[in-house]
Amino acid sequence: MQELLEEVNGLIPDIHYLGFFDTLKYLHLGGRIGKAQSLLGPLLNVKPLLTLKEGEFLPVGRARTYAKAKDHLFEFVKAGGKLENVLVVHSTTLDEAEAMAVRLSSLIDREKIIIARLGPVLGTHAGPGTLFTGYLSRKYD
Repeated sequence: MQELLEEVNGLIPDIHYLGFFDTLKYLHLGGRIGKAQSLLGPLLNVKPLLTLKEGEFLPVGRARTYAKAKDHLFEFVKAGGKLENVLVVHSTTLDEAEAMAVRLSSLIDREKIIIARLGPVLGTHAGPGTLFTGYLSRKYD
């Protein structure tokens, strides 16, 4: 068990995530952002881009449309270097996740791309239309 734990902990620095929420409404309803922020999202059609660092979601940019946000996810994975595995996570849009997996298959074999649905706790705050990508890319000596 200790060896497995060490292996998993050793992978953490090599796992990278980027994603976006289609709407800020559910973050507001869950008390994660203020009303002013939640109102600006639909007004400007902004999709906040988030990454996960040390167990915390951090904003790293924004996209003006859903299509541009998906382009950011693709370019993020493309810049990942030597990919071992790729993950596509969705809240309610399996068709968008599958389309992203097809697009990402130009970078890595389709068999190494996992599609998953966001869990209920994060899904409640993220809301419909959420899409994330993640990848494992180890740096070898």
